Amino acid sequence: MNKITSWANLDFNNHLFFNSVTEINELIQPIDKYFGLDSFNYHKTFNDNSQIRLTNKIDWYKHYLSQKLYLQSIFELPAFNYSRSRIIWTNINTHSVILHDAEKFGIKHGITIIEPNHDGYEFFFLGTTTNNSSAINKYLSNFQLLDKFIQNFKLANQDLQAKLYANKTIADDWSGNELKFESINEIDKYSFLTELYQYRLTTREIECLPLLIKGYTSKQIAECLKISHRTVEDYVNNIKSKMNIATKNELILLLADQFA
Repeated sequence: MNKITSWANLDFNNHLFFNSVTEINELIQPIDKYFGLDSFNYHKTFNDNSQIRLTNKIDWYKHYLSQKLYLQSIFELPAFNYSRSRIIWTNINTHSVILHDAEKFGIKHGITIIEPNHDGYEFFFLGTTTNNSSAINKYLSNFQLLDKFIQNFKLANQDLQAKLYANKTIADDWSGNELKFESINEIDKYSFLTELYQYRLTTREIECLPLLIKGYTSKQIAECLKISHRTVEDYVNNIKSKMNIATKNELILLLADQFA
């Protein structure tokens, strides 16, 4: 018979969530070997707000739950309609405390993949160590491999999933999430920022984007960035070329739609 345990009564030492490290490490071997993504956390939020969770970083996850960091996470919003997304952690302005604490446990550079399905939403948190910043570029160029890993994870994990389904949990204070007014548009923005990395935009090119949205001319952008207007025009042309967009107006319309 399935049961739902309150987080207040969760046994951190014996619950299945914290006792599946061996199985998880076997499942993540391919992405650990290729990307160096050795930190794996997973949770699924069902339509009734109950959850199942898995981790191979037990100390970190115990800290995350015991310190109630979930109340500051955009991935822990009850009754929220998430879309399929891939989000680089460093893009999330509201996660500074979570990322700061995670680094104490050797977890820094990472990505979250959100997968909606008929009975809820799945969240895959793939992270690496502090000194492995190069992993970001590697998996930004190979999203298809991460997507394939997720599909394989679901297939290979069916027995464990069945056990988890019989041992769901629910947070007593989840409705107190400090980000409960965060809109779906905000999460879409974070996801879009992640997608921009795939185009290999430079830091300077990305700095031009919000100014383009505001309708600034090349000369005005140049004044803001303290560069020549011809350099700005080169940046805009590079952005259009990398994103396969024909005109500056099309570029502005696309950006405005995402960041309005």
